[in-house]
Amino acid sequence: MSLRKFFFWIVTAGLAPAVNGQVSLNMSMLGNWDNNSLPVHSGVVYNDCWGYAAGGREYAIVGSAQRIHFFDITDPADIVQVNSFAGGANSIWRDMKTYGHYAYSVADQGSEGLMIFNLSNLPTSVSKSAQLTTWFTKSHNIFVDEANGRLYVVGINHPMGYDMIVLNIANNPANPSLIAYVNLPGGYIHDVYVRDNIAYCSHGYNGLYIYDLTNPSSPVTLKSITSYPDQGYNHSSWLTDDGHYMVFADEVPTGLGVKMADITSDPSEIIVTDVFRSQLLAPAQTNSVPHNPFIIGNLVYVSYYEDGVQIFDISNPYDVQRVGYYDTYTAHTTYGSYDGAWGVYPFLPSGHIIVSDILNGLFVVQYNGLLPVEWGDFKAVAEGSKIRLDWQVFLEKNSEGFVVERSADGREFDPIAAVGSKGDSEQGHAYATYDNDPLNGWNYYRLAQKDYDGKITYSKIATAFMRGGNAADWQVYPTVVTFGNPLNVTGIAGRPLRMEWIDGQGRTLNRWAFEPGAHRETIWPDLRTAGIFMLRIWDGDRIVATQRVAVGG
Repeated sequence: MSLRKFFFWIVTAGLAPAVNGQVSLNMSMLGNWDNNSLPVHSGVVYNDCWGYAAGGREYAIVGSAQRIHFFDITDPADIVQVNSFAGGANSIWRDMKTYGHYAYSVADQGSEGLMIFNLSNLPTSVSKSAQLTTWFTKSHNIFVDEANGRLYVVGINHPMGYDMIVLNIANNPANPSLIAYVNLPGGYIHDVYVRDNIAYCSHGYNGLYIYDLTNPSSPVTLKSITSYPDQGYNHSSWLTDDGHYMVFADEVPTGLGVKMADITSDPSEIIVTDVFRSQLLAPAQTNSVPHNPFIIGNLVYVSYYEDGVQIFDISNPYDVQRVGYYDTYTAHTTYGSYDGAWGVYPFLPSGHIIVSDILNGLFVVQYNGLLPVEWGDFKAVAEGSKIRLDWQVFLEKNSEGFVVERSADGREFDPIAAVGSKGDSEQGHAYATYDNDPLNGWNYYRLAQKDYDGKITYSKIATAFMRGGNAADWQVYPTVVTFGNPLNVTGIAGRPLRMEWIDGQGRTLNRWAFEPGAHRETIWPDLRTAGIFMLRIWDGDRIVATQRVAVGG
């Protein structure tokens, strides 16, 4: 064991005080792997990490300056390196993702291209299936949209200056094929998250853009945010399970907060709801630097330079709270350097969390924090003139009950019902109630769980649309229209309504007013450009319906 590793183990074992005080909160270390003979490149030994699980066993994939390492971490106290592979050059950054029983790796220095690894023989071995330089030789980040079998490659060095490459890995994961080269309005893409063909692209100092890449040869800009609090270099993002909110981080040496944002309440805007941060050296130092955020349920896991892995509760997206951390790099008295936790992977079935530290290697940690309830599913479904609310909790302790809260816009909530707890349970309970007088249009619901000590935790938000009343019975057709053709709208207005035609940049191009009564109208919106547009219906100052319309040539 090297002197560096020996000192590190003393600090984290609590035998010597950490420079920055407490090493952990509601988290504990299960294992660590560090090879001090690995080369250092520009101050970096290790970089990003990813995880993989199969056959009841769990694995970590970790990049180092020269290699990609595969570890069996089923027993975190006995981490076993199965294989490692040289990439061909020293690189500060490596990025890895998995699809099926294959792993993909890229580097943003050198000319390694895309490396593909076969994981089907784990835990015995890993083999390299291919190393391709057909489409690019270096890349900063890749992402797999598993549902559609697509590999997205960004931060590339293509001679034609493309911002993104989309590959098909569904047909033959070991031998991808090209779907499209893509250029996008935001320019260079540092990092990308994709779900169901919708790409959330971090464009560095140009901000964050959301694109519909169903047809990547004809990308559609849905919305963007280019000015926001604590803005810097937009680095990376992640989406909540319900797709209503996202979290994104800005990476600059001066240290900026992580942003929580509402991306669906307004069809044309991304709305920052809260800015939160880790400050283990506060109040003396407050400029800690976040790197990569990930979301599971109501928890955000963020790898922080110099502050380790930080966990935040986002059940109330307007008041995010830190609930845990584990500091993998304690030898610092100020912020400003790029040392500490580079990557985090919290998605293993066991709940164990993988963390890669730039100098101290692979960590396996766990979160020990327990809330009075562990949330399960929460659904809102319209039934006739009512909306039924169903939710589950997997664990319930010291819970007094639940308050159902409703909102018209997903921001301001009011209580509408109370449901008492069924009592402590290790298996949890199922609950149901009704909103007997829902709002016309969209209804947003959340649960406020109160324990006997007065602490309140919030569920995720569930939504339901109530048809009837002022706007819900309106129909728009066709929803795919070509240039020079009108749209037809039919419906009944109980009060005066207005409609707006919104382009992909959020600009209002046309407006129409409708008096109370039955309507069957033909409208002629501005159809001079192709893309995805929104027909938005307003009741006073409240959006009550939105219809997406595709416009083509």
